Amino acid sequence: MSKNVRPTKSNNVCPTKPLVAPSHLRLTLPNTSHTMRSSGDLFPVASGPEELLLRLSKQTEYGLRAVVQLARMGPRMYVQSRDLAQEENLPNKFLEAILLSLRRGGFLESKVGREGGYRLSRPPREIRVGDLVRRLEGRLTLKEGRALPDLSPGEVAVHFLNQKLTEATDDVLDNLSLEQLLEYTNRAASLQQQMYYI
Repeated sequence: MSKNVRPTKSNNVCPTKPLVAPSHLRLTLPNTSHTMRSSGDLFPVASGPEELLLRLSKQTEYGLRAVVQLARMGPRMYVQSRDLAQEENLPNKFLEAILLSLRRGGFLESKVGREGGYRLSRPPREIRVGDLVRRLEGRLTLKEGRALPDLSPGEVAVHFLNQKLTEATDDVLDNLSLEQLLEYTNRAASLQQQMYYI
């Protein structure tokens, strides 16, 4: 007659742990969820802390963080790269190369001298996040290298899902302006401040 055996250390049984993405692939949105209030609502409804996985390079992440700071500071003010780096806790040398790339791409303009620095070349509402990411990443998504006839049925299914994910990603980023991203950032900061005083 068989007996129930409880797992012990000698059984090499490890408790199941939730998988957590590396820190460079995680974006924490405080007090938010994915639920939309209406079709016209661009921002998530506040609920609880949640992490969204992103596949962005450090270059893109740093570039977006710097551009958001420039958008917050207004269109007329030039900001030194070292001040942006200090504000966002970024490596200054790496950030300087990123800012130069964004200037060459037409997103920023620069001025030399004590009162110089970088600023946005046009209003935030005219800058699409998708265009920023393309400039920083080189492309938004990868293209399938093999033709469909060369794929197995399972690979065709995965190809279809990847295509849908690609289309959804392109659609979201191309329909999101820097102004909208900044509005969300300000709202999230306001919620954080309210929670702090509570």
